[in-house]
Amino acid sequence: MARPLRLEFPGAVYHVMARGNERRPIFRDDQDRQQYLSRLAHYREKFGFQVLAYCLLTNHVHLAVRTGKFPLSRIMAGLQSSYTQWFNRRHARVGHLFQGRYKAFLVQEDPYLLGLVRYIHENPVRARLVAKARDYRWSSDRSYRQGGGPGWLDTDEVLAALATSRQAAVRRYVELMARGEAPRYEELESVGQVVKGDEEFAVRRFEQAKEPEPLLRGLTEKLVTRVVARARGLGVGELRGPGRRRDLSEARAMAGYIGKRLGGISLSRMARYFHRDGSTLVRDVERFEQRLEKEKDLRRKLEAVVKRLRTGK
Repeated sequence: MARPLRLEFPGAVYHVMARGNERRPIFRDDQDRQQYLSRLAHYREKFGFQVLAYCLLTNHVHLAVRTGKFPLSRIMAGLQSSYTQWFNRRHARVGHLFQGRYKAFLVQEDPYLLGLVRYIHENPVRARLVAKARDYRWSSDRSYRQGGGPGWLDTDEVLAALATSRQAAVRRYVELMARGEAPRYEELESVGQVVKGDEEFAVRRFEQAKEPEPLLRGLTEKLVTRVVARARGLGVGELRGPGRRRDLSEARAMAGYIGKRLGGISLSRMARYFHRDGSTLVRDVERFEQRLEKEKDLRRKLEAVVKRLRTGK
C-alpha cells in the first residue's frame, strides 16, 4: 500500500501520533509515562525542537512539536527507539512496541494551532478517562493553566497567541478549553494524509517539497484507469478483464498507486473496479513502489500520467 508522503520543513508545526503495536499499551504505569517524558526532554535538547503540547494515553501518544534544523523523522526515530529499548528491558519483553510508522500531520499554524492544542488536551475526555481535561495528569493542559511548566515544555508561543500578558493568556486558555472558540482541529480534513490546513497552504507545501499535489478533486477509479490505459497503449476493458500479462499487471499497479496517493482511493476499491483480488493488487502496488525507487523510466511514465490527470489533457 502506498505510504503517505513525509513533508519535512525546519520550523514547521507537526501533530504527531504514535500508537502501540496491535493497539497494545505503551505505558503500563506512571513510571513508564515519566520515562517517556524524560526521553522527550532529552531529545528536545539534543535536536533543538520545541514541544508545544503533549498527551500520553495508555496505548498512544499525541504531540504538537515545532521542528528545528533536524527533521521530524530523525527526532521520532531516536525517541521511539530509545523508549522501546527501555520499555522492553523493564518489562522483559522483545519486539516492536509501536505500530509501524508514527503518523504526522504538518499543521497550518494560523488559524489551527490553538485548535490543535485544544484537541490534544481534550483526548482524555473523549476517551472517557476524565470528565475535564484539567483532571488528567499526563498532558500539558495543567501546565497551560498554571502559565508554564517544566523547562522542556514550550508554552510561551501558544500563550502569546492568546494575549500579551501571561495572566490574561492563561485566562483566555481556560476559556478556549471551556468553549472551544478556536477553529475545531478535529473537523479539519487532511490533505494527502499529511497536511492539516487550507488547500492553498497544502499545495504550497507540496510544491516546496517538490512533490506532486496529493489530492485531485473528482478523481475516480474510472478516470484513473482511463488515463493510465491511454498512456500505456491499452484498453480499459483489458485492465478490467481477466488478462494476466505483465503489462496489464503493471498498469493496474500504476492505477492503484495513483488512485491511492493522489485521490485517497483505497486499493480495495480499485481492486473491485478491476475485478481482481485485493491482496493481489496490494502485492503488485508494493512491487511497483519498489521499482519506482530504482527505475527512472518507470518514474517518467508515472509523472506523465500524473501530469495528464492534473491538467485534464
